[in-house]
Amino acid sequence: MPAPYSYDLRKKAVDACSRGEKKRTICRLMKISRNTLLAKIRSPKPKNNACSL
Repeated sequence: MPAPYSYDLRKKAVDACSRGEKKRTICRLMKISRNTLLAKIRSPKPKNNACSL
């Protein structure tokens, strides 16, 4: 089972998407799948910093 992504990576990816960067580019640079990015964009904000991506 792969390790969960860090909260920082999640925040950077969602912030980049909010700035208007292309999802494909974000996924390639951060080495995450597009499905992972879309799930995190759609999910509610985490309540604490101990959350995983």
